[in-house]
Amino acid sequence: MAKKKRSYFLCNGCGSDFNKWQGQCPDCGEWNSIVEVDEPTHTATTNNSKIESVPLSSIVSTELRRIETGIGEFNLVCGGGGIVPGSVILIGGEPGIGKSTLVLQIANFINCLYISGEESPLQLRHRAERLNVDPSKINVSTTTVVEDIIHLTEKEKPDCLIVDSIQTIYSRNLPGIAGSVSQIRDSTTKLVEMSKKKGIATLLVGHITKEGSIAGPKILEHLVDTVLYFEGDFTRDFRMLRAFKNRFGSVNEIGLFRMSANGLDEVKDKNNIFLNPFTTSAPGNAVSAAIEGSRTILFEVQSLVSFSNFSNPRRMSDGLDYNRLVLIAAVLEKHGGLKLNSYDIFVKVSGGFRIDETAGDLAVAMAVASSLKEISIPKDTAFLGELSLSGELRPVPQCSRRIQEMKLAGYKTVVLSKHDAKDAKKAGFDGEIIGVKTIDEVLNNIF
Repeated sequence: MAKKKRSYFLCNGCGSDFNKWQGQCPDCGEWNSIVEVDEPTHTATTNNSKIESVPLSSIVSTELRRIETGIGEFNLVCGGGGIVPGSVILIGGEPGIGKSTLVLQIANFINCLYISGEESPLQLRHRAERLNVDPSKINVSTTTVVEDIIHLTEKEKPDCLIVDSIQTIYSRNLPGIAGSVSQIRDSTTKLVEMSKKKGIATLLVGHITKEGSIAGPKILEHLVDTVLYFEGDFTRDFRMLRAFKNRFGSVNEIGLFRMSANGLDEVKDKNNIFLNPFTTSAPGNAVSAAIEGSRTILFEVQSLVSFSNFSNPRRMSDGLDYNRLVLIAAVLEKHGGLKLNSYDIFVKVSGGFRIDETAGDLAVAMAVASSLKEISIPKDTAFLGELSLSGELRPVPQCSRRIQEMKLAGYKTVVLSKHDAKDAKKAGFDGEIIGVKTIDEVLNNIF
């Protein structure tokens, strides 16, 4: 008598499995998401004698070849030089941010197979004409079955496969609807395996959840080689492409774009995004420099300090960690002599930039002090330094790179720690260098 096939129950929302059916998944809270699936059968390997390992030294090392996309900012974020053949790149972002526009512009430079699970071929043709993309270079298919996609790649042998989006792809061999955790995991695994075997570069477009993470199982980000997030403010034209994982390059690189009627344009003068021209200086503004991979970006910190009628004054920040702002305010009050316990403090980094390092501490402190005293910071003055809890100014990494960028931007005075003053002179800065030890010295020099 044949052995009865065992089955279990799987949640399409979170991928959890159960021994019996339930109306609501206890893990994710979704209703009617649990379906019955057959347990996969695992057959024992009969040719174990053919399995062997090889010494790593026997692997022939060759130069890492990359595919140029024609978009310099995208090449930079991928590791410099373009896409590695056989690699899998996952691009996530909010709806309407420009993910499909970006991958279609990339397809203009590569022999590409475009899998469209959301748009019809006619819609893609209209978009290509608007973006000045040559439609003769791109083959389009609307199939969303992963087995059919793999068959197409074997038949057409493209250099690059674009899947827009991974949430629309599903496998015939697996139960559940497209977009479920199990379908996304299985489809991605098959596409990654195909990409590695055939040496085809694969770009996967992914939607994000309301929490800001890419929809689907977390293992999705572990399966791919590179995870890129396309970010931006819908009220502004600028977009930022940031790498969160990259097996073939740095995760600190960012690509800057401007959204226009003809698609995404590369931003050459990056400081125009995050730095306002110092034509009329107002109290509460201070400038510093951040290192983002191979880039040095100048940014402006804006602060507003106003009297509070409440016993607990507010602290609010945009582009800066809230706890960092509270710490800097405490240092200013304790070691700078500023009475901030009855004032609300609002801090914003202009242009949508975010400070993820401590080199901008001094600029934040000086913007707060300038707004409190209602005294403008002298024109063409920039700040570099990390504030310690003792009120001392600590050195910053790669100071010479930051100084050179300030010199190119036309700044005449730089205030930094005494330890970094020598590096500033070696970097060829021909303006005034003010080296200080404590925050109190900085306040006395500027105000």
